[in-house]
Amino acid sequence: MRGKRIAVITGIALLLTGQFSPAFGQDVEELIRIIDEQQRKIETLTALFVQTKETSLVKKPLLSSGLVKFKRPDLIHWNYAEPAPMEVAIYGKGIWIYYPGSLQAEKYYLGRNKRMTQSLGPLLAIFQKTFRQLSDGYAIIYEGLETERVHHFRLHPRDEQVQKFLSRVDLWIDKTSGAIIRFKMVEANGDRLSLEFKNLQINLPLADDDLKIRIPPSVRVLEQSTP
Repeated sequence: MRGKRIAVITGIALLLTGQFSPAFGQDVEELIRIIDEQQRKIETLTALFVQTKETSLVKKPLLSSGLVKFKRPDLIHWNYAEPAPMEVAIYGKGIWIYYPGSLQAEKYYLGRNKRMTQSLGPLLAIFQKTFRQLSDGYAIIYEGLETERVHHFRLHPRDEQVQKFLSRVDLWIDKTSGAIIRFKMVEANGDRLSLEFKNLQINLPLADDDLKIRIPPSVRVLEQSTP
């Protein structure tokens, strides 16, 4: 069960870092600067998401969906509705996982759990940092505009340690808002993870408690520290 939960979190983790290379005659450095400015204006974000995981372990893709909320600087809440209810919340260095109705929740700490940190570090960077802040160690190739309003980027890690678990990431960014609306991650073992965000709502009022899991007092919180 623990492996399944880590796999879910690994699935939502992404890498969005890079050096820039020009394509289609555009000044990608200037494009990244514009996207940075757009992303800095995003204080809160709410969106529906559809997640698809393709792995050699199963014949059919694993589909899940739900609602994600983000609030700067470090609050993220994933509320899975399908195929089964599950909540994943990140506050600072803590990660909470809870299946509504169960008698136990789990808490992990970034930095104590190597696998969890490796999986969630890129995810936190996606929400909390801009392209420019993440420009070390990864090559970003601009693939051009799609449908006149979506930028397509392809990301390749240069660090050998990262290459052990990540092959590449394809990322789609809304031209108007700078928000990520879709990505596809290809792992080194060939597994693929896709996420698509819909009905994005930017800078709606969100209180901190709106992004925290409401765990009933009767539920035991088990702190995990497995490396």
